[in-house]
Amino acid sequence: MDLRLGTILSHFGLLQEHEFDRALKVANETRLPVGKVLVMFEQITDNTLKAVIDAQWMLKDGLISISQAQNAVDLVRRKNWAFNDALVTMGIDAYATRGARLGELMVGSGQLSEDEIRKFLKVSNYSGLPLGRILLLLDRVSENALGSTLKLQHDIRVGGLEIDTGLALIRETVKRDPGNGRNDSFLLGEMLSHAGILKESEVAVALDIAAANSKMVGEVLTEHGWISETVLDKALSLQKKARSKEITLDDAISTLKGQADTGAFAPLSAFDFVGPTDFERNISLYEYLRLTGYITPEKLSDVVARAAREPAIIADLQASPQASLKETLKIAVTDSNRFLRLLSSVLPDDKDIIDTGYAFQQQVRKGTMKLDRSILEFTLMRTKKDMAFSL
Repeated sequence: MDLRLGTILSHFGLLQEHEFDRALKVANETRLPVGKVLVMFEQITDNTLKAVIDAQWMLKDGLISISQAQNAVDLVRRKNWAFNDALVTMGIDAYATRGARLGELMVGSGQLSEDEIRKFLKVSNYSGLPLGRILLLLDRVSENALGSTLKLQHDIRVGGLEIDTGLALIRETVKRDPGNGRNDSFLLGEMLSHAGILKESEVAVALDIAAANSKMVGEVLTEHGWISETVLDKALSLQKKARSKEITLDDAISTLKGQADTGAFAPLSAFDFVGPTDFERNISLYEYLRLTGYITPEKLSDVVARAAREPAIIADLQASPQASLKETLKIAVTDSNRFLRLLSSVLPDDKDIIDTGYAFQQQVRKGTMKLDRSILEFTLMRTKKDMAFSL
């Protein structure tokens, strides 16, 4: 069975194909995880999404069957349980694994400490961004080191490599390339970014998709139309020559860059744009705060119920004196300025958080900050005291 997230969601009856395609389009435009977009669109809950992703992991490892996965996810949905608890009630070892989590591999290979990983995982849980993306955005690992770790993680998970051997290989890669990425195992994505064909953040997205679907980065880039087959073939040819010492790595990158600069490659990259995407340009404050996890459907219901009991708040939000309470509150949620006033009035203790969220939302709309980076920065600000985080 195809174990991509969209296929699993459809097989479990949680989502229609066109609904997933819509979310995938937004995810590709914004470089956000597609699951996070689905949660924002309220097509799936956070708890169910986490359960499906855990099921996907165990299915890829061959630890559970598709019917067992579906039964466990159904229990999660009906009883609001954690996925592991659902497995335990079914008599399944919830902690059996043939692979290793990215954080465990990062610690085991000496790239990060256990304490650092715990902090970054908290950021990941709060923000909904993948751990690997966070490590790249905060410059805590190089793309080469992350790419090598993800590749070896895949080999371990499918049983082609023992964990100890994989960790030794990762340590050797990091030792040869402590951050500058200039060695014989230089990755395709890094070649393309150093040549100016893709940005580093764009390569990170391709790495995420490739890792999630057990594909090569080049395959993902061409499948999504981010580079042409011509660009891929040329980059792979130059990479091969550099690895065989026919040319230096710098020469390979310079050749690739030179052909891009002279227009030899058609500008097909979907990431190659100036300013925000349509989704980012039109994102409302409510949508933005949903993506950050600050606003949930339950929290919104509470805010609306509390506002409805305060005539002064409703009067401030009314578009006209004749507007009904229901209409006023509906407009207040969709209109960013009114939503800002609504939240500030009902949640005065959170004013700093709300104002910061609004400031980030405006930067995203103007294109002065990318959406994924803004969500990370908002999360770090919001959870700073809880995590005692120092950057």
